[in-house]
Amino acid sequence: MLGIIPHTIDRYLKRRVTAETRMAILLRAGFQSEQQFRLDTEYDDAECCALVAAIADITGCDTETAFDEIADFFLDWAEQTFPGFFAVAPDTRNFLMLQPDIHSSMACGLRSNEQRKVAEKFRAVALPDGIRMHYRSSNRLAYFYCSLARNLAARRGEVAEISFIEGSTASSTSVIEVRLKPKQATGIA
Repeated sequence: MLGIIPHTIDRYLKRRVTAETRMAILLRAGFQSEQQFRLDTEYDDAECCALVAAIADITGCDTETAFDEIADFFLDWAEQTFPGFFAVAPDTRNFLMLQPDIHSSMACGLRSNEQRKVAEKFRAVALPDGIRMHYRSSNRLAYFYCSLARNLAARRGEVAEISFIEGSTASSTSVIEVRLKPKQATGIA
């Protein structure tokens, strides 16, 4: 995994928890207490999962809540760091359709076998009211993908209704449908 996710999670920790809590999370996840996460460094998928599990354990929440909070923070960071990705796709559906291309472009710095894994991670199929995402990843972070889609939709005045056609959030292979509706059409204020 390219360092973008661990790097962002660490930035989240530095802003949201005390230095002592961050240190405890890093140690629980199997890292050194002074660990720094670089964008240009590859990290094992299991390390990212261990980091999120440690956040949930130390802060007393479940992993889904940890992912929801990290997703919101990640979108803030990504919109500031990579505004071009967001500018070319003004609505959620088009942005989600770009996910395979965004991930492939970000993976250019990885070793060729890791580039291939990233290229195979997402396959997006357009639906009239959303997308069908074929998600394949041994790190089993489908919940994080769903949380990012929900948060992005909310930021863009939409509601994302997510269902698993195949697999689940714990599967290494799943097919996820993201149906999008304007907030006012759903009665949500």
